[in-house]
Amino acid sequence: MPAYMIALNRSVHDRQKLEAYWKAAGPTFEGRGATFLSIYTPLAPLELMGSLEGVVLIEFPDVAAAKAWYESPAYQKAKQHRDGAADTEFFIIDSGNVPPDDRLPHIKNQQA
Repeated sequence: MPAYMIALNRSVHDRQKLEAYWKAAGPTFEGRGATFLSIYTPLAPLELMGSLEGVVLIEFPDVAAAKAWYESPAYQKAKQHRDGAADTEFFIIDSGNVPPDDRLPHIKNQQA
């Protein structure tokens, strides 16, 4: 089942370092089955909890493939260029639809 890596770039502190990261990170996707769905395309903010400079959305064959890319020595080396360059959130999500009764089980019994 496809999985998606999403990166939310909240703010940029050093554009040159970020550009070095982009250049170094590109080759790390080769042979990993990654499909670039949206890379810093224009966004239309609807409901945000803070600033958002850009978004990256990449499809992988599955969660294991996405994690293998992220944890690879090649990507971890490229990632060093991003350190201090931008405030970015990265996460991987699986595709699918969880039925409402099964959503967020870790907070199911909490009271408001």
